[in-house]
Amino acid sequence: MATTLTTSATRADTPAGKLRPSARHPQITLTHEQLAALAGTSRETCTKVLHEFAARGLLRLARGRITVLYPVRLLDVAG
Repeated sequence: MATTLTTSATRADTPAGKLRPSARHPQITLTHEQLAALAGTSRETCTKVLHEFAARGLLRLARGRITVLYPVRLLDVAG
């Protein structure tokens, strides 16, 4: 899931990325269901993992978007 988030956040050519060159923190505009499908997991698991990442301060969740605060640390989580 961490790899999917980082890839989606850093690729401006994807509909999910919507990365502005001047953006300090990349944002992902995918639903939990869409992100789960990309990561190959269930929506419930996706939501749980996203909340765990948010609790660790790696990202911020808001309605309709996920802001990746620390892409490099998120990649470290991915292994």
